Amino acid sequence: FSDPQWLQVDLGAIYNINEVILNWEAAYGKSFQIQASNDGVTWTSLYSTTTGTGGIQDLSGLNGSGRYVRMLGTQRGTIYGYSLYEFQVFGTPRNLALGKPATASSTDSTFPANLSVDGNIYTRWSSVFSDPQWLQVDLGAIYNINEVILNWEAAYGKSFQIQVSNNGSTWTSIYSTTTGTGGNQDLTGLSGSGRYVRMLGTQRGTIYGYSLYEFQVFGTPM
Repeated sequence: FSDPQWLQVDLGAIYNINEVILNWEAAYGKSFQIQASNDGVTWTSLYSTTTGTGGIQDLSGLNGSGRYVRMLGTQRGTIYGYSLYEFQVFGTPRNLALGKPATASSTDSTFPANLSVDGNIYTRWSSVFSDPQWLQVDLGAIYNINEVILNWEAAYGKSFQIQVSNNGSTWTSIYSTTTGTGGNQDLTGLSGSGRYVRMLGTQRGTIYGYSLYEFQVFGTPM
């Protein structure tokens, strides 16, 4: 029965947080913040109030990201402590490849590999006009990979693999197709782990090279 108090949850991976629901018991928080952190040490506030009402508070429209999310109570609404029936967090997985170092087997003109992981759907990587070609990203740590999204430009891969590696030398295929369609290919249900993830194209779908607006990778820490 004192201030301040906090409750935090480890989501297991970094997510983009857009909603938190607090289902308070009678002992609620009058002044509190919702905070997010990547490391559980340095926190960023996503929501703050000094007029909490208790009951069920649905805090939507939040904008932030983190692996850890907490309620930091600074003033109780009663003489008792803080008490929550449920602390619910909603969001979407964070793209592990965003802004990470990317390399490729070749580059056509002024379309380097890093433009496929910059979060801008109007920039792209493009290869020379031959097979095979590859694009890879270094995630910086080993992750369990469960989804890869390929946002192709018109020059797409008809036959390609998604591969993972712990060292950037020995590769394991976690997805393979000979009937690639181009467009936006969302490859879900993948199973494998690695620090490096690459698209290995073995047959182009056009007379041109391989070109990706965005190469997105999703997964969870080992």
